[in-house]
Amino acid sequence: MSPEAEPDTYDVLLRTDPDERARPGRLFLDDREFVVAPSRHGLSTRLAADALGGLLLGLPEELGLYDPHAVSRTEATHHPDAVRVRYADLDGLAPFARPTGFALHLRVAGRDGRLRLAFRSNDERAETVALARALRDRAREAGAEPDVFDPGGRTRLLSLGGS
Repeated sequence: MSPEAEPDTYDVLLRTDPDERARPGRLFLDDREFVVAPSRHGLSTRLAADALGGLLLGLPEELGLYDPHAVSRTEATHHPDAVRVRYADLDGLAPFARPTGFALHLRVAGRDGRLRLAFRSNDERAETVALARALRDRAREAGAEPDVFDPGGRTRLLSLGGS
């Protein structure tokens, strides 16, 4: 979760299709559903900001001049590429460590493929587990019982603790 973000908001790298590249965005937990939306910044803006950030040792992002995950809750609500998932439709969670970091894959009823989320922070593991727990708990409150599944490959499942 980003430090200045509102509660129940997570900065993520989003892949809705296995063939697409991960895009920075934000996940918002609401009462009955969660919404994941890509950043308002397009590819060219992100590339320019990454190049400038590389030259300036990440200073623009550290000073808050650029946020690669920039999208507000209102923008996410109206974004054409936003993904909305009712907690009751959450079938499975896969919080895992991989050689390049931590990720969370979600299986959703009525949706082909998985929703794939990764994290880019100093505490990726804690974010992955916290989001997986929050989604599991909200799904249970909505009457669903998502299972923890192994996504396969060179991964190691993370424990969510509790039942």
